[in-house]
Amino acid sequence: MNHKKIIKNMLSPFMKFRHGIQGGKRIYIAKGVKITKPRQIKIDDDVNIRSYSTIMCVSPNAQIVFETGVDIGMFSRVTAATKIYLGKNVLTGPNVFITDHNHKYTDIDTAIMYQGIELPHSVEQAGGVAIGEGTWIGTNTVIVGAAYIGKHCIIGANSVVTNDIPDYSVAVGNPCQVIKKYDFENNRWEYTKKIKRDRI
Repeated sequence: MNHKKIIKNMLSPFMKFRHGIQGGKRIYIAKGVKITKPRQIKIDDDVNIRSYSTIMCVSPNAQIVFETGVDIGMFSRVTAATKIYLGKNVLTGPNVFITDHNHKYTDIDTAIMYQGIELPHSVEQAGGVAIGEGTWIGTNTVIVGAAYIGKHCIIGANSVVTNDIPDYSVAVGNPCQVIKKYDFENNRWEYTKKIKRDRI
């Protein structure tokens, strides 16, 4: 067992007790992390939550699940009204925002901050946001509403994901679109769409 695992084994019980979570082994929760409704949050083995991130459930039935090896980048925010699921070894960069709901804005006479939250109909059916195992979510990415991101995907930095992304895809942009898929016959990534780049 390496030194990092030994340290995690020593600190993990204290971190779980401090934050009130029921989790697995070798959990690392860095300084400044805020966790609300910890009993509705399932954290498996070898999960890292980096500095100043927020993990929160905003309704009595909400659930957040981090499978083994999930690594949440610093200054990130994961907020569930129904369910958010991150599969094994999902990696997020810093300042990533993941949520399964949005603000209501139906009443033009009331400030949006007082109108509560809105759950897209498809979110209730799909069970919120799910991210497949082995996927990497780039820095400053926003994932909102009903979205399934497949396994072994790459979501480019600064992307906004509001729709499903299939397995083994590279997707970028606002709105996020697939630009590459893995070709198993040729054992390589193939472009599905060329990106137009402005030159200085």
